[in-house]
Amino acid sequence: MKSRNKKRLLALVLCMVVAISNSSFIFASENGQTEYPQEAEVQTQDEAVADDMDVAAYAADEGQAVADEQPAAVEQVAAEPAAEPETTAAAPAEQPAAEAPAAEQPTTEAPAAEAPAAQEPAAAPTEETAPASENATAETPEEDATQAEAENQQLTWSQAVGNTTVNVTAEAGALPADAQLSVTEITAEDEVKEIEKAVEEKAIEEQFSIKNIFSYDIKFLVDGSEVQPNTPVQVSVDTPEITSSEDAAVLHVDDNNVAEDMKGAVDGEGKVVFDAPHFSTYVIAQKGEPKVNVTIEYYDDSQGSRPMIYASKKELSPGESISNYDIADNWTINRAEKSTANGSFKGISISDLNEIKFVSDCTIKVYYTPKDETIPGSTKFYDYTVKAGTRNGTYYSFNQLTNDKSPNIVNNQKLIAGSNSNDPRVDQNYPEYQKYKISLSDSEGQGGKDANCYTGGSSTIPGLLEGIDDNGDVIFKYAEPGFFVDSDSSVPSGEYIFGEKRFLRKVYDDYTLEFKRKGDTYTLNGVKNGSGGWATGAGNNFYPLDQALPSYEESQRSHNYYFGMRYDVTFKIGDYVGPLNYKFTGDDDLWVVLDGKKIVIDLGGIHSAAEKTVDLWNSIGQVANLTEAQKQQNHTLTILYMERGAGDSNCKMEFTLPSAKIQQVDKTKMTNISFYKTDANGTGLSGAEFTLTNDKTNTTMYAASASDGLVQFQQLVAGTYTLTETQAPKDYVTPTTSWKVKVTADRSGDLSARIYLADDTELGKLTSGEYQIINSASTPVQPPTPGIVETKKELSHEKYIAKKEDGTYNLTLNVSGAVGSESYANKLDVLFVMDTSNSMKWGMNNSNEQGDYTKNTNSRFYNQQKAVEDAVTKLKSRKNVDARFAVVAFDTQAGIETDWTKDSIKYPTGVGKYPYSPYYPYWSRYDKQAGGTNYEAGLIKAKQLLDSGRPEATKIVVFLSDGDPTFYYNKDSQGNIIGIGGDGKSYNGGKEMTNAQTQLGTMRSMNYFYTVGVGPEDSYKHLSSLISSAPSGTVKGSYNGTDSSNLKNAFDSIIRDATELLCTDVTVTDTLTDEVELADPELQVVVKDETGKVINKLKNASGNEVDVSDIITTQTQEDSDGKTQIIMRFNSDYKLESGYTYYVTAKIRPTTKAYLEYQNGSYTGTGDKNTDEYLGTGKKPGNDTRNDGTSSEQNGFYSNVSANVTYKYNNKTYTKPYAKPVIQVNASTVSHTVDKKWENDSDKVAVAVELKAYVTEAADSKISLDNPKYLTSEDVKTLPTSMQVNLSETNNWTHTWENLPTKYFYEAADGSIKETDIHYTVEEVQTDATKAFYGQVTESSDGKTTTIRNKKKDQEDKPFIEVTKTFKGLTKTQIRELANPENPYTITLIHTDTNTSKTLTMNAGELNNILQGNDNEKVWTYTWKLEDCLDGTYKVSESNYGKDGYDVTVTVNGQQVIDWNDFSVSTKQATIEEYKQSKNTTTCSPKTFSIGKVNLIVAKLTANEGYFVWTNTPVSISERKAIVKLISDKTNGIGFSPEAELKKCYFYSGNGIKDTLVFRNGEIKYDGQDELTFDASKQWSMFAAGTYTFTETQNAEIQITNTYSEQTADLDLIKTSVAGTKFDGAEFKLYKKNDEGAYELQKFEYTDESGKNQTRETIQVINTEGSKAELKNLQSGQYYLEEVKAPEACMLLADKIYFKQEKGVITLTDEDGKTLSSSPTMWTLSNTAKKYTLTVKNEIIYDLPSTGHSGIFNIMMSGILLMFAGILIIYKMKGKEVLKK
Repeated sequence: MKSRNKKRLLALVLCMVVAISNSSFIFASENGQTEYPQEAEVQTQDEAVADDMDVAAYAADEGQAVADEQPAAVEQVAAEPAAEPETTAAAPAEQPAAEAPAAEQPTTEAPAAEAPAAQEPAAAPTEETAPASENATAETPEEDATQAEAENQQLTWSQAVGNTTVNVTAEAGALPADAQLSVTEITAEDEVKEIEKAVEEKAIEEQFSIKNIFSYDIKFLVDGSEVQPNTPVQVSVDTPEITSSEDAAVLHVDDNNVAEDMKGAVDGEGKVVFDAPHFSTYVIAQKGEPKVNVTIEYYDDSQGSRPMIYASKKELSPGESISNYDIADNWTINRAEKSTANGSFKGISISDLNEIKFVSDCTIKVYYTPKDETIPGSTKFYDYTVKAGTRNGTYYSFNQLTNDKSPNIVNNQKLIAGSNSNDPRVDQNYPEYQKYKISLSDSEGQGGKDANCYTGGSSTIPGLLEGIDDNGDVIFKYAEPGFFVDSDSSVPSGEYIFGEKRFLRKVYDDYTLEFKRKGDTYTLNGVKNGSGGWATGAGNNFYPLDQALPSYEESQRSHNYYFGMRYDVTFKIGDYVGPLNYKFTGDDDLWVVLDGKKIVIDLGGIHSAAEKTVDLWNSIGQVANLTEAQKQQNHTLTILYMERGAGDSNCKMEFTLPSAKIQQVDKTKMTNISFYKTDANGTGLSGAEFTLTNDKTNTTMYAASASDGLVQFQQLVAGTYTLTETQAPKDYVTPTTSWKVKVTADRSGDLSARIYLADDTELGKLTSGEYQIINSASTPVQPPTPGIVETKKELSHEKYIAKKEDGTYNLTLNVSGAVGSESYANKLDVLFVMDTSNSMKWGMNNSNEQGDYTKNTNSRFYNQQKAVEDAVTKLKSRKNVDARFAVVAFDTQAGIETDWTKDSIKYPTGVGKYPYSPYYPYWSRYDKQAGGTNYEAGLIKAKQLLDSGRPEATKIVVFLSDGDPTFYYNKDSQGNIIGIGGDGKSYNGGKEMTNAQTQLGTMRSMNYFYTVGVGPEDSYKHLSSLISSAPSGTVKGSYNGTDSSNLKNAFDSIIRDATELLCTDVTVTDTLTDEVELADPELQVVVKDETGKVINKLKNASGNEVDVSDIITTQTQEDSDGKTQIIMRFNSDYKLESGYTYYVTAKIRPTTKAYLEYQNGSYTGTGDKNTDEYLGTGKKPGNDTRNDGTSSEQNGFYSNVSANVTYKYNNKTYTKPYAKPVIQVNASTVSHTVDKKWENDSDKVAVAVELKAYVTEAADSKISLDNPKYLTSEDVKTLPTSMQVNLSETNNWTHTWENLPTKYFYEAADGSIKETDIHYTVEEVQTDATKAFYGQVTESSDGKTTTIRNKKKDQEDKPFIEVTKTFKGLTKTQIRELANPENPYTITLIHTDTNTSKTLTMNAGELNNILQGNDNEKVWTYTWKLEDCLDGTYKVSESNYGKDGYDVTVTVNGQQVIDWNDFSVSTKQATIEEYKQSKNTTTCSPKTFSIGKVNLIVAKLTANEGYFVWTNTPVSISERKAIVKLISDKTNGIGFSPEAELKKCYFYSGNGIKDTLVFRNGEIKYDGQDELTFDASKQWSMFAAGTYTFTETQNAEIQITNTYSEQTADLDLIKTSVAGTKFDGAEFKLYKKNDEGAYELQKFEYTDESGKNQTRETIQVINTEGSKAELKNLQSGQYYLEEVKAPEACMLLADKIYFKQEKGVITLTDEDGKTLSSSPTMWTLSNTAKKYTLTVKNEIIYDLPSTGHSGIFNIMMSGILLMFAGILIIYKMKGKEVLKK
């Protein structure tokens, strides 16, 4: 009770305190003097709630109803229908601050069927609840039931964390009902790292990959303390990153960072669910794919840019590590990094790399440093003796040799060693071999260059080398003596002729190359000889065989000049992604060949040092597009170098290749194998991938087919290999079989490779000899084929074109007595239906069975097969035929032996192959043994094959049999076969034939049908009757093959029917376009047979052999439109002969009209396919990779308007068109170079130059040498669209325009088209930057280079105005404000005569370059120079600059101006005036005139014995001195004194003098260096004789000096309330903006009481009358004030007060410095007599009453009375309790 009374007393006292304080507050408010801002409330809302809760707790203890006042009780809402009652549990009185995350309160879940109608929950116990013994109350049975139900209820908590929701469900009692859920995502970096480590360890243990990790601290709190569940609770985590289709692991991480698997799962809604027996850190590990992808990137750490050089990807099982990261031989790992979950990279030690176990996708970065080593490389040198001596009229030389690998000599075209020349002094070769010439265009497009002569510079001659064959031999396009042949060759019987052995070619294979290798880059250091000593270094003077110079070499013995060098480098791409290049600098010939086929560097010819770099990625394919097989493919780079001319020898080589190996060329015998990957039509397929595995060593090589289908494997040693196609091209089927490659050696040890099928037969080849592997399309692909016209019996005819080296073209048209051509092959599907009845074992002329009939040459079986095989071979050999074959075999029944194929054919292996045995027992009586003759069966199978043939192919069926039919099929009413009819022994003339004939009639897709009997005629009497039922329109025939000869003739006839068209009355006509003309009127006619042999005799109609010209005539004529026609006409009765092709060739060239059209527009046509001349056996036009075609699908001008062949066949006339080739004009080009030179390097400034193209004749007759026509790209489309370029240090002051046209075409007045040369020069574009210089232009002798030498002008001849503005007393920042682009400082000059103005503006962008001075002295100058001014007076004025506070001084040409507000300046150009006139003239000898150099006119000035010199461009002082000297030296006879001095010569440039002078023919010319030139044949007149006065230029130099005197201002601060009451005690800080734009705190000096000088940072506001201004002598600038202390009872001013002082004037501004349009509410600025006052207002927080105020008395008395009333109440209540006791 005592305790309770104490509490009552305490409550009463608290109530009194509250009442007193509230009343005090109210009383103070009622005064109406104090305003209370919201943020200044004495008691916050949270504090008020806390007080109310304390009172409510006391009231509850007293049993009073305080439900209305009770706040924030934890609410429990049943998770059942809304009709259920609410259940409330008391919450703790205080919520700790730790429970800040707002969590939903638990929801009680109770089954609806068990819930009472109304439930009053028991209040939760509190600390103040009495013990049970004191407050025990009887519990009713209903209360017991309620409690039991409550214990079975489920509680649910939910909390959102970001986009994730965590739900917890617990049985009642598992957690306190008032427990609150707290979920926090763990983001602290250190904690996250520890968790990730624990999770990764668990992932390694359980072998799963990690996609994401979500970490949460999940706990329950009661009164701020963490509680754990009594029994496991159910947790679900719903995060959008995890879907129902994914898996996740739930891990509990304890305090020791050990992860425990909670066996969680992802439910059907994508929620992660698990049971939690306790709470702390839980991790959701979202599982990834079954495999982990690790990307490893390798970088070059030695370069600043750190380029990537290797990259690989690994697919690992979770928990797996990578054992080796060092994949590059030539690099060392320097450091490494591993990607983190947030995408950044973390360093990792090299020793730890192999220990990483991967459980998630990541990237490893490995940083390499290159190994720096010197390595040897094998090579081979070839020493060529050019002059080995003469004997008996024979000149022994390497050049006399031949190489059977290269072409034969044609027209004396042979590549030789030693430079030829027309100069007799050059005798490198014997005269015998100087006849060999190869005329080609060089690399600069200059035609007619001899490959055996020096090119005259660094230009090279491409096109000499063909490539490397599969045996590694070097093949040239021209005859040659055996360069790079690996064998010695000496003078025949040389020991006897010369008494010693003399080598013409000597091979050295013991030399080595030394390379410096840094990383994957190899640089040639030099060559070492066989003894290991240095032979030569790389670079200049590269003569490696000097030590081996033969004593008998008679040609150029200062060095061993003539030699070759070869080495091979192998490499494969693998994981490499870095640079892939080869660089060469040197001479002479250099070829780099990739994989033997592609020449990537072609620097042929005898030339000066040339340079070339090739990026091999362009040849191999960009790394991102390479397949894995292509990356693993071995590549070989063959380097061929020769020194053929006895001149300087230079050789620098550098290449960058991954893990390159320099191969010994001859140590191990090797060979290559190649084949073509094609479709069924022979078209090359790219993208097929192959492996080639050595059966003995199991080493595997990789290759992929190129764009033309070529597949190559290189450097094969002897042995057997397995070839497998691992990936077919897209839309094609991968073969299931493999092939064998056998590499064997011949007697000499040379290797060769062959490909074999599984049955050990050799793989089929193309007609050109290459192996062919065919892919079948996965879906039928049947594009339209060019050349298939309306009839399949079209005469073979082709037209193609070939460009020659001289720019002409050979235009060829041919015709042959064949169907189809090489370019448009006749597609044939040939089906052989072959008899395998028992009688095929018999002899050809008897019925005796032949022993081993399959091989007996007399058996019918053998002869049938031999005839078919021979026919197939013939068809395959026809160039005009694209044939496929199939075979059906028949006897009692039939089967397909070979489906359609171009490859090897399977023939029947024996007779009696097809018996008839039905599947049902009751048909057993119809069983028939094999060996009968069932025509019908064979034709049914034939139809199946025909229906699957190529739709566009001509289909031929050849039906062979040795007897009449003896079987047929029985069929039901539906046509189904139900049995076999016939006795199998004899022909009965019934269904055996009629069924076969009916079946034949259904075969409508065939075009030809033939029957061929095999053996005696009487055994197949009725075979020929079969053909009568062939479908209408079918060509048919029947042959009796009684012996092998007759069988051959039968098939020859069948082949002719299908492939030949022997027609008559043939005429070929080709009408040329206007863009083409005949270069030679003679037409060439050639006839060739199938082997290519030229035929000189043909048979006429009488069968007699006559000359070709007697059968074929040619002519050229003009048609009715004036167009040229080419005609080849055959005698009308001549029939084209089988196997012959007839050619007519015309030599044509583009007309000038073609050039004019090309110049003005573009090409108008596109060549038809296959219109390029073809090379090589079996090659089709346009498809030859060795021939760069100019016509097939290329742009150009059509060669013909029309071209046709007309012929008669079967008395019907046909006309067929030829394809249309195109030609291109021979647009010869030239380059033009400009070089910029400077007299002084310090004068260099970037300049623009413009290329000028001009002609001196054109359609306009006014165009001449003196009036040229300047051309643009509108005139000549091949000119650059922009002819202007900038020259600077960046491009070394030079630029070359490439591929400039050399000819200009135009139509003359008479309608003819003419051509003229285009000339080029370069002019400098004048700008402000270059006005101080003049360019001296010279042209090279060949017209290809323009040099512009710039010299600075020492003296300007035209007047100028220079204005210098000097600022004193200002900083650079203040001046910068004057250059504000929005309103800059300007000076205006107005020419008073013309009223034209020129404005000089202070340029902000050029301020740093022009402004001179420093801030220490505060003196700055800014200068303008106005050049080329007009004579006259200029009025000068300044604008946008106030002069207040400045002293101004102005001088003009050194004289001070009195009135600087209004002044003028004058300028005057140099003049010459005549004082005495005379009619006589003085004659002088003139000079030769040329464009672009300094031109002079020199005259004597009689008045002062001086000289007047006019120049077309200003000249410097040094040049003037040279001119004076040259006048003295060179002009004797003109009257000039040799003693003339510079001061007596007046120099002038410009046009002003021309009014006085009379020009005739030219002037004296000074070349700017050392001479004057004259031309005595010309005269010119100058001044009339007399006296002249020369006045020099008058310029104006203006100096404007502004001296600034700083103006200050005072600012007084006043502090008041809003109502105007003044306050003392406020303090401010003052900040000023510095030059960098930042505000700096200002400090103030003062003297303290002791007299010491001190500084302070604040300003104290004193409002005493007469007090001094707080801020004295404020300098100009931008400021702000900040109140740091407010007067008592006042609010601190939140805003800053911005203002500025400018020229003694203070204004209020915003924070950007802009003047305010109106004063703010809380402060105002006033000004009286330039005294500025800033009044700042404050808000009042409250007013404390003054002493003796009545308000305080009333408050005090009310409080005392209330206290006494409280004591009295307590006393009375105490008394009542005593009485009760």
